[in-house]
Amino acid sequence: MKIPTFAILAIATLLAATSAAAADSGPSPESLRKFESQRFGMFIHWGPVSLTGYELGWSRGNQTPAAEYDQLYHRFNPVRFDADQWVRIAKDAGMRYVVLTAKHMDGFCLWDTHQTDYNIMNSAFKRDIVAEMSRACARGGMDFGAYYCIADWYSPWYPFFGPYKGPTQTPRKPTTDPERYNLYVMKQVAELIGNYGPLECLWFDSMTGGDSEERGRRLVSFARAMQPNILINNRSGVPGDYVTPEERIGRYRDDRPWESCMMIGTQWSWKPNDALKSFPQLLRALVYCSGGDGNLLLDVGPRADGTIEPRTVARLREIGDWLGRYGESIYDTRGGPYKPTSYLASTRRGNFVYLHIIRWFDGPLVVPALPGRIVAATLLTGGTVRASQADGALTVDVAPADRQRIDTLVRLEMDRPAATFAPIALPREVTITASATMAPEAQHSPAFAADNDPETEWSAPEGQTTGSLELNFVHPRTIRAIKLEEKARPHLMQSFDIARWDQGKWVTLAAKTVPVKSVGPDYSVDFPPVTIQRLRVRILKSKGTAALTEVVITDVDP
Repeated sequence: MKIPTFAILAIATLLAATSAAAADSGPSPESLRKFESQRFGMFIHWGPVSLTGYELGWSRGNQTPAAEYDQLYHRFNPVRFDADQWVRIAKDAGMRYVVLTAKHMDGFCLWDTHQTDYNIMNSAFKRDIVAEMSRACARGGMDFGAYYCIADWYSPWYPFFGPYKGPTQTPRKPTTDPERYNLYVMKQVAELIGNYGPLECLWFDSMTGGDSEERGRRLVSFARAMQPNILINNRSGVPGDYVTPEERIGRYRDDRPWESCMMIGTQWSWKPNDALKSFPQLLRALVYCSGGDGNLLLDVGPRADGTIEPRTVARLREIGDWLGRYGESIYDTRGGPYKPTSYLASTRRGNFVYLHIIRWFDGPLVVPALPGRIVAATLLTGGTVRASQADGALTVDVAPADRQRIDTLVRLEMDRPAATFAPIALPREVTITASATMAPEAQHSPAFAADNDPETEWSAPEGQTTGSLELNFVHPRTIRAIKLEEKARPHLMQSFDIARWDQGKWVTLAAKTVPVKSVGPDYSVDFPPVTIQRLRVRILKSKGTAALTEVVITDVDP
């Protein structure tokens, strides 16, 4: 039964008028543990933009003029949409929950909201997508969450037109009303929780400036008052309940839940003939997320007719088939005890430790010993395994014929609960030196550019707009892509080059000048597969002090 509009208005008005939110005690530990146990979910970016094949939200005012974009919904008529079928696809993939974009930054709403006419009921389709997905998830035994973008380029009360180009470049609306917009947001959140809940999560997003910590506190407190155990991510302006690294695998952390959101293709919404990530890439993303004690929220973009592309479905089913055989190493596990490396991830549950051996070097795998006795060792992917501990080392040997191309999975049964083992850091795979580093070096170390932590960064000395990093790998790696990341918003880096050391000289792999564009800089480079052991990254020009958060390397599929 829907909450009457007058009740939503009364509730939202009362809470929005409160200048200081009540202390947020957070969801119950049971809610957080359930979320962590699920490990794998489906993200769905969808809306009238699928008529164009461009990116949701970000293409408004870029590939598609804003006035034209805002009228797409009149033609949006996904007559082949079947919520139960989408849920079956998610279940066949081994996913345990679904998060749907109820409203992205373009402002269009996929539910029967009473706060704006810019919604699905006024489209050619005239059916409540959020309602149908909520009911289908309930029927299918899947938890359901709603993505809600706090920014809204369509609303007359939100300050920015978008797309975001930086604080001095983003078009501002001539008249805005932040408090009226806050009330609008709260009324919509009340609709989502009250009429389509209980929701597993509210997945807030913003990315476009103008969103305050105070608004976030009030919004989180309001949502929690309506549904105490709802999970809220970290993108409302306050920390929330879990962290959401985007299009990257998060670092190992067991102090706070986290979830990597990643695209199955190259953009969040549907793109014709998009290049999908390979099965090895996706499986390894899931394994590494689980091994780091996090979840993977994998995005799919349905087409304008309401269907999910068959090739996307087939790729998802590959993951589901693997999970049907080896899901015990993913679901209801905790990450570790070994912290992930490029060649190994591990998970644990009960008295079992699962070793996901991603790459083999010469001979057996040798890592620091576990603080317990091995009762039994099983090669879940078929064949035999020998595992022994002596002199502080664990040695795991699998015959070359039994080593899997993607993931050789070993289950170790221990004589005690594996949860009691402290996390074990493996030896560093790469050492990094810098041309120069900002003082104090401990706070800006070049090592931060390979620690898989977006909150740390290497920085050149203050005011120096160029700089370089040299990465030396213990083992050779065959790679096909590199992505550079920086924390600064708006981004500062304007040109860079990447080279490998070969026969006594540096050989350029890629050189790039980043064009000024509204959707954001492209710091990714692809190249034919090449084996490297020594790599150099040079920032040739930056609009501010040269800095890098991470050098992300993509290995060649096995």
